[in-house]
Amino acid sequence: MKKAPAKMKKTAMKMKKAPAKMAKKSPTKKKKLTDLSGDGKVTKKDVLIGRGVIDAPTKMKKSAMKMKKESMAMMKKSVAMMKKASAMKMKMKSAAKMKKK
Repeated sequence: MKKAPAKMKKTAMKMKKAPAKMAKKSPTKKKKLTDLSGDGKVTKKDVLIGRGVIDAPTKMKKSAMKMKKESMAMMKKSVAMMKKASAMKMKMKSAAKMKKK
């Protein structure tokens, strides 16, 4: 009879040891719920928000951050437009100087 390769022996040994490891595992810890509604207490409403049944209330912080991002984007656009305008002005000045010569 042929002998089994060493790898097969190792995996067979691991399979034999697996149930013993499973028995030693500690029971899973319960997760604590968090206050998702913002009222300061963990209520049924928080559970429903966590499950996705109820939409989470919008917070001022999120809307303020969104407005800040929008205003920053507008400022970047206006700066870019000002740079383009000044570049065009410089081109026009240099073209006018060339015509005078």
